[in-house]
Amino acid sequence: MPELRSRTIDDFLRELASASATPGGGSVAALSGAIASDLGSMVCRLTLKRAPTDQLTDLLARFVSLEGGFLELADADELAFSAVMDAYGIDRSDESRAARIASALFEATRVPQQVAELGIDLLQDLCTLAPLGSKQSVSDVGVAAHLATAAVRSALLNVRINLAYMRDRAMVEEMEKAACALDEQCTRLSERAVSAVAQRIS
Repeated sequence: MPELRSRTIDDFLRELASASATPGGGSVAALSGAIASDLGSMVCRLTLKRAPTDQLTDLLARFVSLEGGFLELADADELAFSAVMDAYGIDRSDESRAARIASALFEATRVPQQVAELGIDLLQDLCTLAPLGSKQSVSDVGVAAHLATAAVRSALLNVRINLAYMRDRAMVEEMEKAACALDEQCTRLSERAVSAVAQRIS
């Protein structure tokens, strides 16, 4: 499987539209976060050309790092889903099958949870950027905020669909609790970022 970064847009879209289960929603969620991060980088760079500050320089470094993190997780999501399919394909007479399925499901749940966590970090940075970036590009911060919100919420859908198949109830409750907390944070930060953008546009 080629890394997402090395694929052309056309190749990725063709794979996404194919009958193959990967790439799927998990990869798209992570890609949404990467694109949002790149919009943040763009706004930082445009603003730094006119009014350089240490805070914007630090924000730029964070957006670059976040983009890399999201792309790594997009690749990890494809691998994790493939591992789940492989585990379910093990012969039912194999005593290791149940344990292999449980392990694969946990990893397939952990990856989108990490995407959601990165999305929260991204939304926090976009909240910081909204009042600092060039007014001419503040709408790009708003687009990034909507994409980051989509990344978090989409990733949490993938968390929850995998939780439905997990049998360790204690683990399911723990991960569902974490998902609810991320969802609440997403709502607060998304509203804050979009509101800040709207105020600067008006």
